[in-house]
Amino acid sequence: MTAEAALRRIPRTAIRSDAWWVFPAVPLLAGAIAFAWILHAELQRLYGLTGSAWDFAYDQQVIWNISQGRGFYSSFARANFLGIHFELIFVVLAAVEKLWPSPAVLLIFSSAGIAATAPAAYLFFRAILPADRAETPWLAVALSVPIPFWAAVQEAARDFFHPENMALAFALLAAWAGIRGHRVAMWCLCLLTLSCKEDQVYTIGVVALLLRVYGAPQVKKHWRFILYMAGGWFLIGTGIVQQHFRNGGYTDFVYYRWLVGLDPTLPLSPLTVLEALFRPYAVLVVAAIIAGTCLMPLFAPRWLLLAVPPYLANVLSGHTPQNILHLHYVLLLLFPMIVACAVGAAKYLETHSLKPAKALAAMLPALILGFAMGRFPPALESDGSLYAHPDTVAQLRAATRIIPADAPVDADDGLTVWLANRHTINDFPDRLSDDAYVVIDRDAYLSGPTSPTTRRKYLEALPNSGRRVLYDDGRFVVWSPVGD
Repeated sequence: MTAEAALRRIPRTAIRSDAWWVFPAVPLLAGAIAFAWILHAELQRLYGLTGSAWDFAYDQQVIWNISQGRGFYSSFARANFLGIHFELIFVVLAAVEKLWPSPAVLLIFSSAGIAATAPAAYLFFRAILPADRAETPWLAVALSVPIPFWAAVQEAARDFFHPENMALAFALLAAWAGIRGHRVAMWCLCLLTLSCKEDQVYTIGVVALLLRVYGAPQVKKHWRFILYMAGGWFLIGTGIVQQHFRNGGYTDFVYYRWLVGLDPTLPLSPLTVLEALFRPYAVLVVAAIIAGTCLMPLFAPRWLLLAVPPYLANVLSGHTPQNILHLHYVLLLLFPMIVACAVGAAKYLETHSLKPAKALAAMLPALILGFAMGRFPPALESDGSLYAHPDTVAQLRAATRIIPADAPVDADDGLTVWLANRHTINDFPDRLSDDAYVVIDRDAYLSGPTSPTTRRKYLEALPNSGRRVLYDDGRFVVWSPVGD
């Protein structure tokens, strides 16, 4: 049964039969508003040169390399990206960048993925909630519309581009397709979800368990195959492909060494483990999500337990900001929590009735918390200064026009994304080599692993390094390779 058919089954006392389209139009409108809101702010940072080398420029370079037929090479890591993350969705993005090789492409896809969570969640809630209850469409709207504005989702929105930003909407649509019996769409959406990142095998595992209970008859009996696909993707992608390209190199598993006493900077004890499990900010993030869904997940405690494994994987990591659920790291929790919310809401409607006004009031906690706790403007915890810089990309392009297109470059953090369409790019002074051009911003934005102290030391050494100034307009300085 399609969502439209389900809506038509609602009693005429709830909504006129010739106005069935009103309910799905609301989350579509919310998604459009969220898309414009997120993309506008992220483009302000992109053109204001307050973007980030990690992971924005990093991903842009890999995707550009793919579009040029150079594979998944990353000069930031000096390695094949497939050995670090298994994100095959990059091939699709590279096809788009073949036509328009701009970092704005990534922000468009990222913003669209986050914004699509509203209409995707609406379809999902409508599929789970009882179709014969007049309250169902009202509650589905109330629970789905605020999702792009959740404080947790704002964390992903402010982190530029990560393919996981698209995975949540894909997973919600995959679950909806499975419940409604659209098998081809379900399998395609599951594959799209898996292609976003290796950790999405857990998301698809949750989809399989959900369809075991709520799937359409022609899908329910195949839920094991979805689970097998997720397991096979993990074994092949992580166990074989990543190990081949990694060849003993970097892995995120290093962040868990402290749990077995192998990290001297993080002593292991029962107290430190307990402190990690209940990091105040991480607990607050989870509490805000549950409060923003009007406590609906608490009506389905067994389904809510599915959020525990990704929570533990995050908070027990030695990597900040992952262990406090900042930035895109919070996303892996959201699908199981939305599933628990949907099942809990269905159970709630079994024993309670709701007037439309009360159902729509369910939007308020999420929107209020999003404004109070969110870190994306104009939320109270946002840093508005990052979005207020003037557009200086044309000035940067004028300064860097003298650099050959195939030359290696080391550039300040905020500049790298605009210089990432080349074989070798790094954030100054990381991996600085003698043959690299150096691009310095006198009004530099620095983030992530860039140490201001280390940067200052390298800056002071540039005049005596054998390099010479090729360009200086008062804002941007371009230095030659050594001996040039």
